[in-house]
Amino acid sequence: MRHIGIVLLIIGVLGFSQQNLIVLERLEISLWPEYDDPRLLVIYRGELAEDPNSPLVFTIPSTAQIHAVAHVGPAGTLLADDWQLLSDGNDQIVLFTPGSRRFQLEYYDDVLGTAPQRSFVFRFRSERYEIKNLEIEVQQPLRATGFQTSPTLDPQGVDTRGFSYFGRRVGAVPAGTLIEQRVSYRKTDTLPSLRPAAQGSWWIAIGAGLAVAALGVASFIWFWQRRRGSRATAQEHLAQFCVRCGYRFRADEQFCPQCGQRRAP
Repeated sequence: MRHIGIVLLIIGVLGFSQQNLIVLERLEISLWPEYDDPRLLVIYRGELAEDPNSPLVFTIPSTAQIHAVAHVGPAGTLLADDWQLLSDGNDQIVLFTPGSRRFQLEYYDDVLGTAPQRSFVFRFRSERYEIKNLEIEVQQPLRATGFQTSPTLDPQGVDTRGFSYFGRRVGAVPAGTLIEQRVSYRKTDTLPSLRPAAQGSWWIAIGAGLAVAALGVASFIWFWQRRRGSRATAQEHLAQFCVRCGYRFRADEQFCPQCGQRRAP
């Protein structure tokens, strides 16, 4: 019975989407291989032409694992959205209704392997959406050489951490269009770019300093209150700060607005 219910849900959502074509003002797809994980990090940043009144539906590979689903709140921060993942043969379908027109979907895909010569093919079909402006961005992993793309991507610059970016503006994409991006490079190690020993930039140092300060405050409160029911743990204080860049979270924030890291529980 559960299987029948899932099938009916998929049919209902897909049928609604086909009858009511959803328009995206823009969609930026970022492909970050081996960023903070040995897998490929895929990020969708989109903006709907109208306020969402039905679930968004995206097909992702069966090898993919959802990392974050969120929308952009009034203050410009990322706020988590509920989502559902369904099986569709060899693929998966992720459904969510964002809390605003601007949304973000992130997932990891295990497609790179461990051989020094690595490559992947990213495929996106806009079967349910008319996209007015589609852009694709690829981040070159640190310590990677022989970086090649097809179709060719234009250099977009280098950030303060040493990452090189390449991209292309696809432009308007009608519903049902298949978009492909091939990437290859050579990398002799299997460690992600942002491994702990390599994160020596200044914003990481600030984050570590804030974490240490928070731990000290937590310890002081623990000894001062001396009451089990009211003392705060170090973990509770550390959860107020982003473990990646040190940003101090607001009460309603579940994702760091600076680096996108999920807030620690």
